Amino acid sequence: MDLFLKQRAADTPDLEALVGGGRRFTFREFNERVNQLAHYLREIGLQKGDRVAILCKNNHPFPTIALAAIKSGGIAVPLNWRLTAYEIEEIIKNCRPKALFYDEEFAPSLTLAKEAGIVGEFIPVGTGMETIPFFESIFENRPVDEPVVEISKDDPAYILFTSGSTGTPKGCVISHGGFYAYLKADKAQSAPGYRSLAVHPLFHMSSTLACIRSIYFGGATVFLSDDTPAKIWEMIEQEKINYMFGFPSLYTYMLEELKRHPRKIDSLKGVSAGGVKVPVSLIKQYMEIGIPMSQGYGSTEAWTVSRWSPEMGLDKAESVGKLYPNVEVKIVDPETGNPLPTGEVGEIVVKSPYLFKGYWQNPQATDEVLRDGWFHMGDAGYLDADGFLYVIGRYKDVIVYGGDNIYPAEIEKVLQAVDGVLEAAVVGIPDPFWGEVPRAFVVKSPDSPLTEEALTRVCKEKLAAYKVPQISFARSLPKSGTGKVLKHVLKEKAAALQ
Repeated sequence: MDLFLKQRAADTPDLEALVGGGRRFTFREFNERVNQLAHYLREIGLQKGDRVAILCKNNHPFPTIALAAIKSGGIAVPLNWRLTAYEIEEIIKNCRPKALFYDEEFAPSLTLAKEAGIVGEFIPVGTGMETIPFFESIFENRPVDEPVVEISKDDPAYILFTSGSTGTPKGCVISHGGFYAYLKADKAQSAPGYRSLAVHPLFHMSSTLACIRSIYFGGATVFLSDDTPAKIWEMIEQEKINYMFGFPSLYTYMLEELKRHPRKIDSLKGVSAGGVKVPVSLIKQYMEIGIPMSQGYGSTEAWTVSRWSPEMGLDKAESVGKLYPNVEVKIVDPETGNPLPTGEVGEIVVKSPYLFKGYWQNPQATDEVLRDGWFHMGDAGYLDADGFLYVIGRYKDVIVYGGDNIYPAEIEKVLQAVDGVLEAAVVGIPDPFWGEVPRAFVVKSPDSPLTEEALTRVCKEKLAAYKVPQISFARSLPKSGTGKVLKHVLKEKAAALQ
């Protein structure tokens, strides 16, 4: 993977590669800046296998830092800027980065990580969409030649964190070989010169793949940190964007904006959606304005499992498409693990050359989901006679809020730490727009003065905004004979409260 940009810079040196913050870089310039930053990282003591964390918005420094980390033998670790200082500290303790690059508006989220004293270097990058002088000084008077580091296909390239079902963040280890195998199998190869809009957060797996794909195939990546629909359409029109990725909720807002303010968007050849199920009605609405919408199914651990595109037929739009090349899927009984026949619903398990290598320094969690080379998605689904995959629900106790995963245990952990809380259980309740939102059922001590507002304040301090639950007090929690909370009963109760 460290050779992708080097080869692209040799093949199409003057082709535009990055656009953002009022600046433009060709692939030659992009590669040279990556090499200079890689030399800087080696100067400050980065060794092979060291982690380099990135807490930056969508802008040209993000891929520059990531590729520099990789070229210098390190591992890129994108961080979710939506997280609180409490959540980021947990991740930092887990991956212990040698260096952490950050945009200055996210500095408050690093207060606890700085106090912990476990990061080698904190390196400020920018304010707004502009880089600061210190960051730019790194590219002065440093060599542009390729760093000499021996890297193998089994070496980690990225660690992408996803919240764990235990409330502890888990880092998905992605190898160099995984990226190479994935791109070699990409049948939708694009000619050099296509233009993609990067408005979806770069810390997500889908955006990571999109950026690397643009390097591999020679596409320009145009960065936008403002995800308001008007700004997106403005950028599409201004930069003649051909493709973009987003969650279905974003496309819904974009469609409303376009109806109010029509624009010249002939350049937009297609859009891709994922994260949650894409409504067929939304696909049809985009087809009516001449924009094909495709959708994919996967996870950080499994990457892309399947894809649906309009040429597969609207009669199959309720599915998540056909399997990506070299991906194998089995539908198994979630209790016995035995394979189930075509059309029968069971747990989706996946095997492919692109699977993650495991969770960073967490073999127990890895073994729970990766068995004999098969990754257990935790989703319920089936394959039809034509090979289309359908996802109908989840076995895992995860709440999907507009494409972002929320694990109940991480919210429960925060609530249960509050003085006066005896028990807490969190479930997802249906929401017409976001898919699901979290609701917490809390049992407090009889003499506790705790209020819903007080618990909400605590959650806002410790959790990202989209994880803050609705609060309901309960006298007790329903439990099984073994003492396990019966969350399906709580879901029924939550539905009755709506």
